[in-house]
Amino acid sequence: MSLRFYKFLIFASLAGLILAAGVAALLLFQQDADEETPTRSRAMVKEFAPDFTLALLGGGNLRYAEIKGKPILVNFFASWCLPCREEMPAIEKIAQEYRARGVVFLGVAVDDTEAKMREFVTRYQVSFPVGLDEGAVIQKSFGLYGIPTTYFIDKQGVINYFHAGAVTEELLRHELDKLL
Repeated sequence: MSLRFYKFLIFASLAGLILAAGVAALLLFQQDADEETPTRSRAMVKEFAPDFTLALLGGGNLRYAEIKGKPILVNFFASWCLPCREEMPAIEKIAQEYRARGVVFLGVAVDDTEAKMREFVTRYQVSFPVGLDEGAVIQKSFGLYGIPTTYFIDKQGVINYFHAGAVTEELLRHELDKLL
């Protein structure tokens, strides 16, 4: 092969590298331009709690509009979920303490049956309102992706914090105190 052919290969390789670098830079620039808040993480942007109506165990409905304006804890759980079983005694204990301070506790059963939800509520002596999210309407409106998940909503209706996974008494107290 001639020297001229090697020069052509080197030139073609350099041109390819420059083109690839240009495309990569363009894609990175486009990704930054698409960000909603380029200087802040999306996780830092707090959102308002979605409006919902929950059919309660024992009858009746609870509309979010009826409790809005108070600090609210919404716990998504299922009777078959082991971490949900582990956390419920702590949630119930804290509900007993914080109810007098104006905090509203609400349990939303997902991917469950009414009979199993009733057994769960009886077994753990849950004293706060609980309902079954039939059709997954509420969990979709919250963007739920796993259970247990607990949302802490402030008096202005903003989701101040949410915790995916089992909660502890210490975590509950810490987050609820921030809402008061």
